[in-house]
Amino acid sequence: MPLPARTLITAAVALATTGLGCNGGPAPASPTAQPATPASSAAPLSGPRIVGTVTWTPETARKGVGVVYLEDAPKQPGAAMTASIDIKNKEFSPFIAVMTSGGTATFGNRDALTHHMFSPDVPGWDTGYLQKNDTVTRKFDSPGAFALLCNIHPEMLGYLLVIPSTYFGKFGPDGKYAIGNVPPGTYKATAWSPRTPPVSQSVTVGQGAATANFQLQSASSAN
Repeated sequence: MPLPARTLITAAVALATTGLGCNGGPAPASPTAQPATPASSAAPLSGPRIVGTVTWTPETARKGVGVVYLEDAPKQPGAAMTASIDIKNKEFSPFIAVMTSGGTATFGNRDALTHHMFSPDVPGWDTGYLQKNDTVTRKFDSPGAFALLCNIHPEMLGYLLVIPSTYFGKFGPDGKYAIGNVPPGTYKATAWSPRTPPVSQSVTVGQGAATANFQLQSASSAN
């Protein structure tokens, strides 16, 4: 059962996670639909793909990380069906994990400290106390952005992004992303970053590279 501290922590985080809902999908880096290599990595993608840059307004420039995904692309069998989120040095690793809806996430503790994960976006769920090397799994059937917190250490924050397809690309502070091996067609692409309203646009993929650039704004600027 949740600790008594949950109420205060959840209330504080609810203000910080406004506008987290999303629908979308990841990108494979091969015909077997492995996640796409970020555009900021050394190895460029080839074949049908989507590339671009995500920029920020001054108010949101500190975010610097996120995901671009396709909301209506098909699911490749067996792709992006799992995610692993570990706590290391009182931080969630990775900070943002991505998987497709219907997949299973594994939550683990690699610290000597005891942790107790929960999400304010999943009412009634928590991992219970996790000692070092303990793990807990949970299936996520519906798309969405789920903030992850620790009942014992309120400064900790991470995210699990669950999307409805298997086509996505992560971006870092340089804003560059790539989604590889996308079947030719027209799709709804969405850029998502923590605490920022997602932005979508239509993109048509042919035999080469299609470009889709995004600008994210703060919730106050978007209204």
